[in-house]
Amino acid sequence: MTQGSHSNFKGFIDAWCTNLPAGALPGLTPALHRDLARKAHLAEFPAIPNIKYAWRKSIDLAGSEFVVVAVQTQP
Repeated sequence: MTQGSHSNFKGFIDAWCTNLPAGALPGLTPALHRDLARKAHLAEFPAIPNIKYAWRKSIDLAGSEFVVVAVQTQP
């Protein structure tokens, strides 16, 4: 889980993806981390239907699904 204050999702991507502490996600090798950072900036975060201020993004990482859910805590 990551928290930050950003004006848009592009800033949020850097908070949760680029700044992941080493060892935070077992199995996330340096190569997979680079792939995650690259793919995280592609496309958009679609809104989660019927939920306000929440978005979900699914990223394929070496055949496994990496899911990120963004929740805006200040409307």
